[in-house]
Amino acid sequence: MSGRLRRPLPCCAYLPPSPPKFCSCTACFQCPLLHCLVPDGRCPDCTVTHSGDGPLSLTLMSTTTDWLRGLGEPELIGLLRARPDLAVPAPTDLASLARRLDTPPSVWRAMENLNQFEVQILTALVVLGAPTKPVTPAQVAAFLGRSAAKKQITLALVELEKLALARGSTYKYVPASVAEALGPYPGGLGPETSLDFASVATKLTSVPERGLAILERLAQGPPVGSVGAGAAIGPIVRDLINIDLLISRGSGSVELPREVGLHFRGKSPLGAIVAAPVRPDPATVGQDPVDGTAAGQSLELLRQLHRTLDLLAAQPPAVLKAGGLGIRESKKLAKELGADESQVSLYLEVLAAGGLITGAPALVNRGLKVWAATSTADEWLASPDEQAWSAIVQVWLDLRRDPARAGKRDINDKILGILTPELTWLRGPADRRWVLAPLAALPSGSGWTPEQLGQVLAWEAPLRGADRRDRVVSTVLGQATTMGIVAFNSLSSAGRALLEGSENVASTLAKSLPVPLETFLVQADLTVIAPGRLTSILALRLAAAAEVESAGSATVYRVTPASIRRALDTGLSRGELHQLFDHHSSTPIPQALTYLIDDVARRHGVLRTGHSEAYLRCDDTVMVDQAIAHMASVGIVLRKLAPTVAITRTSLDELIVELRKAGLAPAAEDEFGAILTKPATVTRAKPPLVTHQRWREPATPNDEQLAALVARMRFAESSNLVSVQSPTEALAELRAAATARGSVWIEYVNTEGATSRRLIEPLAISGGTISAFDRLSKQMRTFAVHRIVGIQDAGPADEA
Repeated sequence: MSGRLRRPLPCCAYLPPSPPKFCSCTACFQCPLLHCLVPDGRCPDCTVTHSGDGPLSLTLMSTTTDWLRGLGEPELIGLLRARPDLAVPAPTDLASLARRLDTPPSVWRAMENLNQFEVQILTALVVLGAPTKPVTPAQVAAFLGRSAAKKQITLALVELEKLALARGSTYKYVPASVAEALGPYPGGLGPETSLDFASVATKLTSVPERGLAILERLAQGPPVGSVGAGAAIGPIVRDLINIDLLISRGSGSVELPREVGLHFRGKSPLGAIVAAPVRPDPATVGQDPVDGTAAGQSLELLRQLHRTLDLLAAQPPAVLKAGGLGIRESKKLAKELGADESQVSLYLEVLAAGGLITGAPALVNRGLKVWAATSTADEWLASPDEQAWSAIVQVWLDLRRDPARAGKRDINDKILGILTPELTWLRGPADRRWVLAPLAALPSGSGWTPEQLGQVLAWEAPLRGADRRDRVVSTVLGQATTMGIVAFNSLSSAGRALLEGSENVASTLAKSLPVPLETFLVQADLTVIAPGRLTSILALRLAAAAEVESAGSATVYRVTPASIRRALDTGLSRGELHQLFDHHSSTPIPQALTYLIDDVARRHGVLRTGHSEAYLRCDDTVMVDQAIAHMASVGIVLRKLAPTVAITRTSLDELIVELRKAGLAPAAEDEFGAILTKPATVTRAKPPLVTHQRWREPATPNDEQLAALVARMRFAESSNLVSVQSPTEALAELRAAATARGSVWIEYVNTEGATSRRLIEPLAISGGTISAFDRLSKQMRTFAVHRIVGIQDAGPADEA
């Protein structure tokens, strides 16, 4: 055989400019690594066994099923542990596992958590042709250049092998499904052509500077572009197509050949190789300032949530027909809360997810559905601050909705409303933990800016799109700050306890909260200053008798006639109001406040209502006429029995609500005419049936369970059970059995992933389900076709 080196095939173009080492064993006429023609000689690294002279016949890559059969029990258990989705529902045999292993959803789940270096290794394998031919680790190292150490490459390949994304020992290959998951342009490189490095370099010598700029721009990726008719660069692009430096795809679209892109990228075909995790220098503030600031924000969050519940109780907004809250109502809430609409969306979403508000029939118009507080809200409002905060932040962490999307437009250019079904975010719990986990790994009191955190996450999961990743980081950090979990871009101590799943979240926050006060300052202008955090009972009583003007480390209230009337409506007497301010004020009570309480209390309850269904009476006939007129305007009919008495079929509670809305001050009385001074009952909706559920990682089977599963799959390999993975195949088998009126054995997976074997007689198939007679239980059953993972024809003995 001649020792003259023949022209190599295009696959050699992937090698760097330095001369490659060809296999030159006497029996081989092709390179077993690169499939290139080689000279005679003996290659000391050749381990392929040949029979006679002539070209080498490389062994074809095994199928996924054959590859799984070649794995030992430890390797199979390791695969199922690394990719737990493969075990649910339990596959019946290795053929079922093989089909599931290469499905796009399973492949993507395995790939989305690869770090940047592992993705670059996987991309190098694909670019080097691993989906169709074996590739060695040495080729990967040569392709990536000196920036990647061989040891690091070896470790990355081991991780890829554990996930079954790269297979083989000496020679690596990649399944086609993995290459497809990387997209049509792996690493931003175009399709492979017949060009080689030498011909590319020769052709580029005749390209003008403007043409080189076009090629260099496409080489950075993506390798596709388009040129409009009559564009100035049109002639240059046509010339590049004519000399094969660009590929025409019609309609002005072009692609850059892979070999040209590699030429321009030089020694960094996949960009900078970063094998070590990205860890920017964090800013250190100190844990005490972080905890103090976060605790203050926690109190502000609770104040806003309390205020939101009060506003919903006073004027419940209507539920839209499509669900959610109207834009006008959301803007009104934002104005009254002094918050932006994104914060209002966050408040309402966590309240709804926690079962504190729900859609319920309106009090007056039962045909109208409104957003109202539930009876669960009263329990939450009465709980200590730290416990209330712990409950609400756990709801946020596990929230499967995205409040930040409210107010934005969907793909149909429709504005998404607050609490609408379109705000569903199933990955929300996992994504929030994914964003906050790097902050939890930092020392206490240290943090990263959103940009730095984005860099960290970009290395840890580069396959998550940059736009989506940045939006998730911005959203989660912003909401975590609003919730009092993060301050100064650092996790608070209570936030760390929350992420760890600790039961001590409330007690951890309590250590950072200021000591609650029992006193406040009353000033001559009828303002009340709470210089710190009040006890929960005192805060509720003061909020009932005064309006909040400003909140913060010190809260400013103002006492008004309306606030005093509201306190009297809730059942507080004049004496109790005087006692509230006399007992808790550190300053003398101004005379103006005493006069105000006495004046409002004297006029309160002049108008009386009672049960008829309801009646109304008052010694002032003018006020009776005024009340009748106001009620008629809202659809409540009052009939006069006397100049001072009127009755109605409307319930007493509804009548009082509407009279108070009209600016009147009614008081309820009992059957003896005594004023009911007990606290008025606040109407609450029933809690929703489905409330907050803690998010947990799916349970991972232990080694004993995985070993049993592997044993069952090995045993199934020797049986005649026909594995059925797709619903189409299952339907075909079942229809044949139904037509023949025969029985079949099926492997059926229940909702918990457990597999059982049943003997059934199929009768009717419709809508993805099958009605069949279960011969073992002697009853009719309905089975979901997608849960049938194996079918076997029943024998004569089974039929009997």
